Amino acid sequence: MSLVALPPLLVAAFAVNARRNVDDYLHQIEMIVRPASDGEAHAGAEWRLAAVRLIGDGRDTKVTFPGQMRLVIVQLSATARQEIGEGWSQCRFTLVDDRGRRWLPLDPTLSRDISRDLDRNAKPVEGCGIASLHPPPKDKSVTIEEKFVVPADVLPSLKARLSFVGTRPGAIDLPVKFD
Repeated sequence: MSLVALPPLLVAAFAVNARRNVDDYLHQIEMIVRPASDGEAHAGAEWRLAAVRLIGDGRDTKVTFPGQMRLVIVQLSATARQEIGEGWSQCRFTLVDDRGRRWLPLDPTLSRDISRDLDRNAKPVEGCGIASLHPPPKDKSVTIEEKFVVPADVLPSLKARLSFVGTRPGAIDLPVKFD
């Protein structure tokens, strides 16, 4: 009698786990992407591009990268419009191009080392993951910085994409402009 119940139980267990996996997957991808706009909050804050720095072509510093690779340093500024609490958990800050390719930020330790090499006197700016642990109080601002290594040919089409576990599948894009 117990062997007869085994196939339906296995099917039910598979269906429950498949549903959980689909839900987890949908909360990890960014399917609804909108441009960031002035005055509109995302995850309880207004976001804007604060600074962009391009390194590796010999113009900003004497550092040149091999081939067509470049280091892009992007700073975003966020002004909290409400109490954020844990609303910034699992922060994801990436660069994407017009073809949908995505570049992840460098490791936080490597990022801090690069900041120190570029300016020994400057205090490194925290990345998205660290800043999400202590977001600013309402009406206060914070700047986050991430560093990316990208091919030079994608620079004109790059956008900074930002999302949090509570906003996914939603995300915002901020155009990256180089001076």
